[in-house]
Amino acid sequence: MKKKRKAQSILEYIIVLSAIIVAVIAAAKGVVTNSVNKMFSDSAGVIETQSTNFLDNAASGGNSASAGGGE
Repeated sequence: MKKKRKAQSILEYIIVLSAIIVAVIAAAKGVVTNSVNKMFSDSAGVIETQSTNFLDNAASGGNSASAGGGE
């Protein structure tokens, strides 16, 4: 009888641990999703700014030094 109770106890711990793991993954998913979305949004903003600067410089006939050519 004692062995059956021990197996039941282990099963209960596994079920509780599984529930905790699912809760942690669900909570982390929201944080990770928001972080990734912010990262892509920030990257898109930088790309847009740089491409606008490049196009404005090209339209005004700018030289290579101000466009990042460096010499």
